[in-house]
Amino acid sequence: MSTHCFVGTTDPANPHLVYARFVLLDGYPTVVVPALAAIWVGHARRDARVLSTAILASDWEYLDPAITAATESGFAGQRPVPGVGMTLASTTDGAIDAAEPVTVFPLSHARHLDAEWIYLIDPLTATVAVHTDDGQHVARYRLAGCLHPSPASTRTPASRSPAARHAPQPVAVQR
Repeated sequence: MSTHCFVGTTDPANPHLVYARFVLLDGYPTVVVPALAAIWVGHARRDARVLSTAILASDWEYLDPAITAATESGFAGQRPVPGVGMTLASTTDGAIDAAEPVTVFPLSHARHLDAEWIYLIDPLTATVAVHTDDGQHVARYRLAGCLHPSPASTRTPASRSPAARHAPQPVAVQR
């Protein structure tokens, strides 16, 4: 069974009013928070407003910063959004249904939604607040702190690695 979630933002004038989009699959914090951080860096170029706009553009089957324009879906009406994810679409009698509008709800009414988690992006602080299905706040993460280090940043140059002391050294050729 999949874990549904909502991802969105709040109204600055009324922080208890949520504007969000539904995400069908992989709604666990260990998946969504790093995905949002990677989308923020790649697609949104570290602009949390752009991240919020991208997320609020559609309901999602799943978020995945590795999605490209060439990614295909087996379901009618779904489309890849490069660097963000695969949109969610439904059909009725073979016709693709119109997209749903943004879901707006008071955070205190979250328990009435079909979602286990709610993620709220704060464009001013570049953070993500994580709430349970009943609207209870459980954590806040800085997007910059949720990035996986690149392989290049964790590698020790070969010349400074412990193994380099025992590696065969090139021999100078005399002519």
